[in-house]
Amino acid sequence: MRILFSAGGTGGHLYPALALADYINDVDSCEVLFVGSKYRIEATKVEQHGYDFIGLDIKTPSGNILRKTKGYVDVFTNIKKCEKIIDDFKPDIVIGFGGYTSYSIMKAAINKNIPTLLHEQNSKMGKSNHVLAKKVDAIISAYDITDQLSGVKVYQLGNPSSYQVQKVNKANLEDYGLSNEKKTVLVVMGSQGSQTVDEVMYSILKSLENIDFQLIYVSGENYYDRYKEEKFNSNIKVIGYENKLVSLIKSCDLIVSRSGASALSEIASSYKPAILVPSIHVTNNHQVLNSVALEKAEAIKVCHEDENLERELKTTILELIDDEKELETMSNNIKAFAYNDSAKDIYALINKIVGEKNGK
Repeated sequence: MRILFSAGGTGGHLYPALALADYINDVDSCEVLFVGSKYRIEATKVEQHGYDFIGLDIKTPSGNILRKTKGYVDVFTNIKKCEKIIDDFKPDIVIGFGGYTSYSIMKAAINKNIPTLLHEQNSKMGKSNHVLAKKVDAIISAYDITDQLSGVKVYQLGNPSSYQVQKVNKANLEDYGLSNEKKTVLVVMGSQGSQTVDEVMYSILKSLENIDFQLIYVSGENYYDRYKEEKFNSNIKVIGYENKLVSLIKSCDLIVSRSGASALSEIASSYKPAILVPSIHVTNNHQVLNSVALEKAEAIKVCHEDENLERELKTTILELIDDEKELETMSNNIKAFAYNDSAKDIYALINKIVGEKNGK
């Protein structure tokens, strides 16, 4: 089978696509091609994962009116180029994981009558996916999004990132100068970190003088310099970046995180209770909305990014880490969002759709 993936702009779009490609390569023999923007994360990460990549001259429509207009023009003018890519690669199916670049290749596939699938990682559909929804063969979702659509086949199969999580072993906390026997809190706000949350965490860490649990804070490289000379409680460890984050998640008892799609998939598939601090600067308010379903299920706690964040976050961490019963309840409740067979189920759907299109 030949599969063309389009995903990028952010890790939330790209990493689930890479996880699905990895699963398919592990269980079958397929040819895989990724198409995305040559200016975004996919331009470097895809080939690092060993897959072929074609970069399009598309920048996200954002900023002032001129940049937005150029971005939208790029999206539409690249459809013809994407049709040529499809003619050359001859995919059996084209799968889009969202983002503006994804629109160009998905529209080209629809024009060519190639089988198509969309994957929506968030609880509110992105603009590109929503526009394409009624034109593709089916949509795969990580949340229940049926109320946002009508007359569309939606399969709630989860986020394929869970496949990679299952293959990862727990980290040895002694490698971080800590103990494997103490309860440990992990605080991470994405690979780049967050200026707002970093200010809050700096104050919180300074105030934690007599704690008997451990806390690891991944500040993000942009904010790490201020911590190099700081002396905190011996149970506190600050690092700038961690490239084996899932291993660390699996070793900790409580996670403090943003609520992007990939982060939530990693947390859920590790069965970890979490405190979420949704970013308020994300398109379509995705992170806030992502946390709603988990909060209703009593799988996570939410601390909002406002003037009360420092007090609420510190209080919630201190209350939860000593509450064995609540941690266990949250861990059990978040399992409902794990979808550990997501990649397997999605690949089964891919085969079904391709078979139906080919009359098999």
